[in-house]
Amino acid sequence: MSFRGLSIAFTGGLFLMMVWALWEAFGWELQASLMAWLIGLPTAALLAAQLARELAGRPEKAVAPDEDGPGLLDASLVEREAEPLDPAEERRRTARIIAWILGFAAAIWLLGFQFGIGLAALLYLKCAGEKWLAVIGITVAVLAGVVLVFDCGMHIFFAEGKLFTWSGLSTSPLFNGFCYQVTSPFKG
Repeated sequence: MSFRGLSIAFTGGLFLMMVWALWEAFGWELQASLMAWLIGLPTAALLAAQLARELAGRPEKAVAPDEDGPGLLDASLVEREAEPLDPAEERRRTARIIAWILGFAAAIWLLGFQFGIGLAALLYLKCAGEKWLAVIGITVAVLAGVVLVFDCGMHIFFAEGKLFTWSGLSTSPLFNGFCYQVTSPFKG
């Protein structure tokens, strides 16, 4: 089987598994099914779009530049081919990705989901070279989104981080107080 055929089969298999998972989630209680729908619906939509692209089989095209400057609409289209990476560069990039994944997992384990995701997002964005204003804004948005959706909205409370457990401290009053302040105006 060609690489294209394997790619279509893999994407199609993932799409079918996601559709099956969403179908199964319809039989669950509302609170339990919200998480599956929250993740499953956008994932299924992206998988469907990717599968359609792969089935169409059209390579990405770029507009060729002409004498007048950047490519214009009537310029001929040329295929864009990705240059192969040096094996050493591939290994370096792979090691970096694995290190970030392990770092995210360690941050979540040590600090709990809310603080771990916030810290990991902050470090990742700053190491990627983003400006501090963008880093802080995105980190605050991630923290607010996690707390508002999971803690306040769905009442899914994650385990405390090991550092908090070992020290005897608890983050629950902080998040519970925040949720109370956010949701109290909506309660009769």
